[in-house]
Amino acid sequence: MENSINPAKSFFSDDYARATQLYASQVQPQVEENEGHVHVPEKTIRCIWNDQLLSTQDLRTTDGKPIRIIFPGFWTFGTGPDFSGVIIQVDDKVLEGDAELHVYSSDWKAHKHSDNPDYDNVILHVFMWQDRWTAKGNPAKRSRRGEDGYPAENVYELELKDYLKHGILELNDRLDFDNYPTLNKFNLGYCHEPLSKLSKEKLVHLLNAAGDARIFTKMGRFHDRIIVKGYEQTFYEGIAEALGYPNNKIPFRTLAENLPLQTIWNCVPWNAEPEEKAVHIQALLFGVAGLIDFNFKDKKNLSASDEVYFSSLAKLWEHYQTRLPESTLQANHWSFSGIRPANYPYRRISALAHLLVRHEENGIFGDFLEEFHTRNPETGEQEFSMSAHSSKKVLNFFCIDSENDYWANHYVPGGKTLGGAQQLVGSERSREIAINIGIPVGLIFGRASKSISLEEAISVLYQSKKKPSDNKWTRFMKQYLFGNKEAMLSTLDTDKQVQGLMQIFQDYCTENENNCHRCQFPGVVEKFFS
Repeated sequence: MENSINPAKSFFSDDYARATQLYASQVQPQVEENEGHVHVPEKTIRCIWNDQLLSTQDLRTTDGKPIRIIFPGFWTFGTGPDFSGVIIQVDDKVLEGDAELHVYSSDWKAHKHSDNPDYDNVILHVFMWQDRWTAKGNPAKRSRRGEDGYPAENVYELELKDYLKHGILELNDRLDFDNYPTLNKFNLGYCHEPLSKLSKEKLVHLLNAAGDARIFTKMGRFHDRIIVKGYEQTFYEGIAEALGYPNNKIPFRTLAENLPLQTIWNCVPWNAEPEEKAVHIQALLFGVAGLIDFNFKDKKNLSASDEVYFSSLAKLWEHYQTRLPESTLQANHWSFSGIRPANYPYRRISALAHLLVRHEENGIFGDFLEEFHTRNPETGEQEFSMSAHSSKKVLNFFCIDSENDYWANHYVPGGKTLGGAQQLVGSERSREIAINIGIPVGLIFGRASKSISLEEAISVLYQSKKKPSDNKWTRFMKQYLFGNKEAMLSTLDTDKQVQGLMQIFQDYCTENENNCHRCQFPGVVEKFFS
């Protein structure tokens, strides 16, 4: 096609970014259903409904009838009602049909659903709040069913606000709505057809280009911070944030900002042994994090050495606290629910302390770059390069083994001793940090220093063999985009391609709230990558 983009010969391509921008400039913008609703996106309502985060014991429709949700239905993602195959019981009647979800009850009329035959099979209209027009002084009726432009009499209405298990803000913390996919095995995205028509070479090129675009996006996040704070501090903050993924990203980032590297090394005695330095830094980190007053599960589980350790932390924090500005972090800022115990903040904070001690001399970023250095056998000079063998070492750069550390052997303070010491940071998390923090910051450094060899080495690292993790997000994407076809799934072979799939999801599925009807990605595929 005349609009096709040929694979770039450079190490990192901007083909995907240019295609996305070009297509967006040529297509009239779509009007989104939730335009103007600035407080709660409609997708939030869909997530709540899909996971049934409701107290369902005494549900009642807006006209007071008892209602039981037998099956919430399948999230459709496209044009028409939001959920199909819904089964409800109202009084003694069992009904099956579709459900349409909104933020406000009046959105049904605003979207003119009564004039659209696609909504004729709707049996339930679900919304967070009764008519928003009441805010303008117009008394709202409890139900407008049967009125012009409103749901017909045979459509029951359910207002969710009084039945939520948790408040909207708490639900927003519990569910990562921006990255919330829900798998519906009966559906394929509109983009599946044009993607399935691509040759393997072109599909790989699309994924690689999207993967590069993801790195460019991350570089944009770090660039200004590097100018202001320098490479080491920015790298430290990025690592801390990654250690908190997904539930504690913000408090970990705040912790690293509130306790910068310079402050840490100004406090810690320079002549102390490495293990002693780690305890000093842990005291600083736990103190600034607001976690120093450990809520012990059972002090009877503490050995004599454990008691000495916690006593040392308390005394060190008492010593350092007066030298530091008051921290904005408190214990209630940290999340423990929905997290594997191995990833609890205690263990990640301990890992960060050990990482700092291990790389005290040259800095974490300095030592990370050193992993790319090799000696040229012909000239004897140091140069940047990367091989499949050396890439494994770089991807494991952030692993933390510290068998004697309290947190390597416990999940919680005062908890039972584990059967064996566990890594504070394992290979999978280390790999994620290397890809999401190491590569973008390293590429900024490479381009700033005009080092082509470093950029090439980073490119080789980014193309390390990698199969996507089996989680809710990847299962959704593999089904919705690729139809779980092995020929298409085989293109997800490297970190770059998996990251590319993530970028496509964020740029299109998330931006369009999983609504294929207003998504431009099928057009991008057909116009620029076919």
